[in-house]
Amino acid sequence: MDKITRKNSFGQWFSPINLQLFEEQVKTLKLDFYTKKLTTESFLKLLLFAQLHEVESLQALSDCLF
Repeated sequence: MDKITRKNSFGQWFSPINLQLFEEQVKTLKLDFYTKKLTTESFLKLLLFAQLHEVESLQALSDCLF
């Protein structure tokens, strides 16, 4: 049985990211200044999810999430 699961892989990809430093950079560069719902951190997680599940398009990603 394969021990490498998607959930496990997602955690391994996301764990090296220093979220505190990431959040400081977002505030410094004002990346979330005009956003209401999709923050930079959420967008990063969404991109990692799409890459892991090999989603082909934004429409397919939308369908996958809902």
